[in-house]
Amino acid sequence: MAAERDISDLTIPDVLPILPLRGTVVFPKAVVPLAAGRPASVRLIQEALQGSRIIGTVLQRNSSEDEPRIQGLHSIGTAAVIHKALQQPDGSLRLIVQGLGRFRIVEGIQEVPFLRARIEHIADDSSATLEVEALARSATTLFQKVVTLSPTLPDELASVLGTAEGPGALADLIAASLPTLPTTLRQVLLETLGVAERLQRLVAALTKEAEVLELGSKIQSEVHSEMSKTQREYYLREQMKAIQKEL
Repeated sequence: MAAERDISDLTIPDVLPILPLRGTVVFPKAVVPLAAGRPASVRLIQEALQGSRIIGTVLQRNSSEDEPRIQGLHSIGTAAVIHKALQQPDGSLRLIVQGLGRFRIVEGIQEVPFLRARIEHIADDSSATLEVEALARSATTLFQKVVTLSPTLPDELASVLGTAEGPGALADLIAASLPTLPTTLRQVLLETLGVAERLQRLVAALTKEAEVLELGSKIQSEVHSEMSKTQREYYLREQMKAIQKEL
């Protein structure tokens, strides 16, 4: 999804309200829809909308926990800016947020009425080695292949890679754009700070996804071919019956 507005001038504060997430990992620069339904989460969003609109998004370790504390969250998350918030009839909120950058939770400093933590900013490793460049090219090619093979992914999805500023951002955008990636792997990719290692893991996941899609396409083709053969045989049998009846 494209950026809603320029975020380059936004500064991530050293203390953030922390929004625990179930089953969703926000990556830097990615635009993501979120839902906030728990009272603490709704209160957090309402207050953030009155201020900088910047929040910390962190995956829960246990998705079934209704009121997680800081200890119940992963230590690395993504600061995000709220672009849009729409209140639902049941009081919950639908959000559109955009990731700004990774952070590590240093310490929790508030639990009521919502979580707040002191954080440490994590900058992407910007070293561009030949290995990183080769991995980035492989990831791009594989992602384009997956988009082409997938019956559910729109072809224009591959164009989002053109907005990536560097190999690390490229890896993040691909990870954010691939809905079949398990949540656990998304969190692993978020926590993989070395760009080369992040791309290696992503290339492995994309290779597996492409193989699964190719196998699925082959199976569908074989089934279709078998069905066509069966239908032809049935048609010929019916023709023979009709001819024999006439004779």
